[in-house]
Amino acid sequence: MQSSHQYTSRKSKTAESPRKRSFPYIYIVLGLCFCIFAGSVWFSSYAKNVALQRMPAYQRQKHYIQDEIHQLELEEAALTSVERIRSLVDELGLVEPSEAARRIYEK
Repeated sequence: MQSSHQYTSRKSKTAESPRKRSFPYIYIVLGLCFCIFAGSVWFSSYAKNVALQRMPAYQRQKHYIQDEIHQLELEEAALTSVERIRSLVDELGLVEPSEAARRIYEK
């Protein structure tokens, strides 16, 4: 009679393949990826909070600059108006060009 250990499908201890050591590296890489992801989420939420805190100051500066621009445009319109230029011409005693001078100037 033959013993049952000869017909088992189990490998013997001498025929076992050496265990791979790269398996724990996968967990290390996955852990690092998770840490990077968590860090980026934290940083983006922190940056958003900082931006929301500073937004009112930026809005005030924006409105102040826009008001200055509108004031300057009003001053420009007042300084370059036709009535003002005619009044300056009258004050300085300048003469309006004749029709012949206008035709020469247009050419």
